[in-house]
Amino acid sequence: MADVPALRRAVAMLRAVSLSNEPMSAGQLSRELDIPRSTVYDILAVLEELNVVSKRKNGYVPGPASTGVGAAYLRSVPLVNAAAPAMRALADAIDGCVHLSTLRGNEAQILTADRGPDAPACPSWPGDVQPVATSAAGQAILSCLPKGAIAGLIDEHLMPRVLEELRAVRLRGYAIEHCDDSSTWTISAALQPRSGSLVAALSIVLPANYWSADNELRVAKALKLTVKRLSDRLN
Repeated sequence: MADVPALRRAVAMLRAVSLSNEPMSAGQLSRELDIPRSTVYDILAVLEELNVVSKRKNGYVPGPASTGVGAAYLRSVPLVNAAAPAMRALADAIDGCVHLSTLRGNEAQILTADRGPDAPACPSWPGDVQPVATSAAGQAILSCLPKGAIAGLIDEHLMPRVLEELRAVRLRGYAIEHCDDSSTWTISAALQPRSGSLVAALSIVLPANYWSADNELRVAKALKLTVKRLSDRLN
């Protein structure tokens, strides 16, 4: 089984905070879980930003988003573990941010992320959600759903445009999104085993100045190859 140390530590910290009757300090978490204090602070900063934990005067307590994020992650641990080595290899090869997302209600939620050694900071992190109709990850997921299921997730007035965009996604084999502030662009493809059941979307996020038609095709080729191998492994 693939190991994901940062995720293991984050889950262990969330479990400890959730089970404690009192707020837990970074020092307590470091001692009880045998995690370096600097790493504890780094993880707590991300968890607090995502509202998964909340800081109090004498320590940390579960945050308002802890229930939903924890449940989504725990349901998807096998998928996260299976995808981790491929995500690491893809992030290194493309030198970008790689996200793994699943459908949560009418949004695409990021389960885990990885980044290449020289890639800019990832603009989105585990727990973040994106609109399913307009994000690359969301459209990759929708492209594998029947029309009836799509109608249950999209506002009626958006359906004609979304269905037209999804036809293009299916033809290309990936969805593409250019960020509104022109800082990044994203390519996403769906992980789908031969059984036909939708699993997730794998995405690559890159700086806007890296986009060109040739680079789009190169990144899409690497992404689709990774997705095919992962989909076969999940059968």
